[in-house]
Amino acid sequence: MDCSAIVLNKLLQERNLDIWSRLKLVFLDPAFSSLYSAVSKYYDNYSNIPSFDELEITLREGPALRTLATLKLADNHDISSEVALNALIDQYTQNETIKLLDKFIDKLPVYDSAEIKENLAAIALAIDEKTLTTEGVYNMADIMLFKNAEELARDRVHLGFNNTFDATLAGVARQELILIGGKRGSGKSIAASNIVVNQYESGNTAVIFSIEMVAHEVLERNLSILANVSHQNIKQSRLTDEELLRLVQARADMFMDAQDIVEQFKINRDRFKFENALVREKHLKTDNQMIIIDDRALTLTSLDLHLGKLKGKFGDKFTVAVVDYLNQIVVEGASQFDWQPQIVISKKLKELARKYDIVMVSPYQIDATGEARFAKGILDAADIALVMDAHDKEKGALTFETTKIRGGREMTFTSPINWDTLRISPHSIEQPEAKETIKKAGKKKQITKDDSAADIPWDV
Repeated sequence: MDCSAIVLNKLLQERNLDIWSRLKLVFLDPAFSSLYSAVSKYYDNYSNIPSFDELEITLREGPALRTLATLKLADNHDISSEVALNALIDQYTQNETIKLLDKFIDKLPVYDSAEIKENLAAIALAIDEKTLTTEGVYNMADIMLFKNAEELARDRVHLGFNNTFDATLAGVARQELILIGGKRGSGKSIAASNIVVNQYESGNTAVIFSIEMVAHEVLERNLSILANVSHQNIKQSRLTDEELLRLVQARADMFMDAQDIVEQFKINRDRFKFENALVREKHLKTDNQMIIIDDRALTLTSLDLHLGKLKGKFGDKFTVAVVDYLNQIVVEGASQFDWQPQIVISKKLKELARKYDIVMVSPYQIDATGEARFAKGILDAADIALVMDAHDKEKGALTFETTKIRGGREMTFTSPINWDTLRISPHSIEQPEAKETIKKAGKKKQITKDDSAADIPWDV
């Protein structure tokens, strides 16, 4: 059975725009390439699929006309266009998979375990990209305009770092890409951790991909925010009794039915015995977790692989993925500091947000003027782009300004931050006044923060 002939025959008979939107030239047998090009040209000119007679009029004597005459004779009345197209895509997928697997098998003896998994994931990603079709063709009977409260709650995600932001947008929509710009040392990763913790506290599951910080450091920050405990006290193991108890309780709450372990801790005060018993005897909550993926060589392929696993495990309870941060994602064969790969990465993050029906958040670096470093084009794929300013430490405030917002009004808002516990409060406050300048010898000198590589802007 020639699937290419059947699909094209059905296309010209039914003039089905849905089939046309999903059909790609690479799916077809090369013998039908000229005919596909003729249909594509007709569609571009008239915004419609031609009938056999209309296409015949536009063709001159040649291979395409002879192919069209043969196509008319195809007898496939008992096969639906949908079944035929799916069979054609399956046939193409099988052939492409065999080609890619042949190359993989040739190099299999030199791959270690991690490389095998990475390359298999790359094959799956390549097949997905090759067979991706535009399926979002709807008539007005296919889409419901009005959504009930349950549907709205599921489709909108409140990030939780500012009430004004969340209330104005009624939460950000799933499938959106949120980029948060900041200078080096402005606290981008702290904002990322707050977003993950907020999702956890809302009963959802979120993941943070950490490229520069090790997983344990991310865990310390997250627990500092969650338990309202001094971050420095956690790092330096000098917790007060009250802080230790809050930390123990927050840790235990990540597991099911773990209060008895907490009560045992209150008696023996042994933090190590507590945590060992917790992870040995108890199970994590099934759909309410904070996931940390520590990968200093994070690629788009591994990102896609991890997101697929998390979506399969947690379903709709998986709401937000944070990549910390965009400029550090590795693109094979390219420098992470080139502008073109940065744009590709941003576009891919948006595609992954749509593919897995989640909100994707990623900090990015800005220069002294507030523009994106390396490539301004990274903002093209973003639905919302924010630039953050940490002000001075004693101000205890983070100001966010939208530089791009799709489907909403521009806004500037300021949230309090406790630099000891790293918790960003969602309650809006007035933006602190700009720093004063110092006059010396008739010149103005701007007092600036230390632009170091540290994520926390000040020594604390």
